[in-house]
Amino acid sequence: MTTQKLDVLRATAGEIRGLLDAGNTTSVELVKTYLAQIGIHNHAGARLNAVISTAPEELLLEQAQALDMERQQSQSRSRIHGIPILVKDQFCMPSFGLPTTAGTLGLKGLKTKNDAAIPTLLKKAGALIIATTNLSELGNAKGYNITAGWSPIGGQTQTPYVKGGVEEDALWLGHSTPAGSSSGSAVGVAAGFAPLSIGTELDGSIVQPALRVGLYSLKPTPLSHDLRGSQAEGSLNTRVSPLARTAKDVADLTAVLLGRQDYDSSLTGTWDGIRIAYLNADKWHYPEGISESNEKFDTQSKEETRIALAKAESLGAKVVYDAPLPLLSEMEKDHGAPPLGDISLFEVRLTLEKFFANFEPQPFHTLEEFVQFNEAHASEELPGDFNQMHLERAVKHNMTQKEYERDQNLLKEKTREIIDKCLSDTGSDVIMASGESLLTSVAMAAAYPIGSVPLGWAKFNGRGFGLEVMARNGEEDKILRVMSAWERMLPEAVKPPALLEPSASLDFHAEL
Repeated sequence: MTTQKLDVLRATAGEIRGLLDAGNTTSVELVKTYLAQIGIHNHAGARLNAVISTAPEELLLEQAQALDMERQQSQSRSRIHGIPILVKDQFCMPSFGLPTTAGTLGLKGLKTKNDAAIPTLLKKAGALIIATTNLSELGNAKGYNITAGWSPIGGQTQTPYVKGGVEEDALWLGHSTPAGSSSGSAVGVAAGFAPLSIGTELDGSIVQPALRVGLYSLKPTPLSHDLRGSQAEGSLNTRVSPLARTAKDVADLTAVLLGRQDYDSSLTGTWDGIRIAYLNADKWHYPEGISESNEKFDTQSKEETRIALAKAESLGAKVVYDAPLPLLSEMEKDHGAPPLGDISLFEVRLTLEKFFANFEPQPFHTLEEFVQFNEAHASEELPGDFNQMHLERAVKHNMTQKEYERDQNLLKEKTREIIDKCLSDTGSDVIMASGESLLTSVAMAAAYPIGSVPLGWAKFNGRGFGLEVMARNGEEDKILRVMSAWERMLPEAVKPPALLEPSASLDFHAEL
C-alpha cells in the first residue's frame, strides 16, 4: 500500500473515504495525521483553542487498526467508517477516554457513568472520535456579555480566518469571534483537526459558527435522535448537528444520526424546481448589542447575496424576495405565541440538573448549587463583565413541567402556522435569510430544521458569511437539495484558512 499525503485543510470526508477504499491511506495514518495537526495549531502555533481534550492515542490507534481490518474484509459499517470526527464537549464518553466538562469549571476532573447515545451511535457507525471541542460554556446557557466561543476550561476559541483573533471588547457575536456555541466544532474542521464534526444547536449554535468559517451545516428536525447522556437531554428543541466542507458530507453524517441509509436522491446539484422565500436582510438583522455594526460588511454581504440569488434564479430557482414572515417578537405580540424566554429559562434548569446526574460523584443536585459554585470561583467563571444572569433567572423561575410542555407545544403550533402560511403564500419549499439574522430563533420555536450555506469572506477582516436555510419538520431533504445546488454554483465559497497554510506565519494571534 502507498500512503498518500493528506492535505488536512482541504480534504473532505468523501475524498478520504475514497483514499481508504483504494488502499491509499489507512485509519491508523489518519489518526496520526489529525492528532499531529491538533498538536500544531490548537494550543501551539495559531493557538485556536478549538479542542478541549484528545482521546488517548494508543486507544485511537487500536480502534483504527480494527476498523482498517474490517475494511480490508469489505465490512465497512457506514460512509463514515474509519474517519476521524470531533464531538462537542457536551456528551458523556468514559469508554472513549474523553472527559466531559461542557467547558465549565464545576465539572473539571469528574468522571461520567455511561457513554451518551450519540457518541455510541457514531462509534457503531465506525467513526473515530479523536477529540472533544471547545464551546461557549454550557452551550451559551450561562449569561450575557460573554464572548462566543469562550469557556473557563477551553479558553477563547479563535477563528483561523481573522488575523489578530477575537478583539478584546468584542460583543457576543462580534465580527472577530467564531460565533457559538459550537465554536470549536466549526473551527476544528476549518483548521484541519478532522474532516467532520458534531455540534449541538438550540438557537444558531451550529449554523452561525459554520458560516464564520465557510462550512455547511444542518440542524435536523428536533426529537429526531437520542440525547441521553448529553447536556441537551430533556430539551425539546436542541439537536445534534453535523458540520463539514461539503453538502455530501453533511448529508452522509445526517443519515447516520437519523438512522437513514442515505440522502443521495436529494443531492441533485440543480436549482430546477427549487422555490425560495427570502427574508428582508434589514428587517431580520441582529439587533444592537449582538454584533458590532459594520456598514461596509453589511453592504458587501447584501450585494454578494443579491448576486448569488440572481445566479440561482438564472439556473432554475424561483426566489420570492421580502417574504412576508413576521419576526418571532411579532409572533409573540400579535399572534399569541408564548414568550420563548420563559420556556428557555425552564429548559436550562431541566437540562442542567439532568446533566449533572451523569457524573460521579454528582457535583450539584440543584441549579442553585451550581450558581453558588460559580460565585465562589468568580475569578475564573465570571471574569471581567461576564455574568451568569441566565442561570440566576432560571433558579428563580417558577414555571412547572406542565406549563413548560403546554407553552412549548403552543409556541410550536403558532409559529408553524405562520411559517407554513408564508411558504404557502409564496409557493416556496424553503425560507432563506442572511446568516446575520434571527431566523434560527424561529426555527427553534417551530422545531423546524435549519442549515447553512457559505457565501463569501468579509473584505474588512476575513470572516466568513453566508445564508441560512429553513424547511418544515422532516424536510431535511429540501435543505440538502439547496445545499447541493449551492455548492455546485459556488464552489469557491469554501476555502482553507490562508493563515494556516504551511507558508503562513504562525504568530497571527501574538498580540492577544
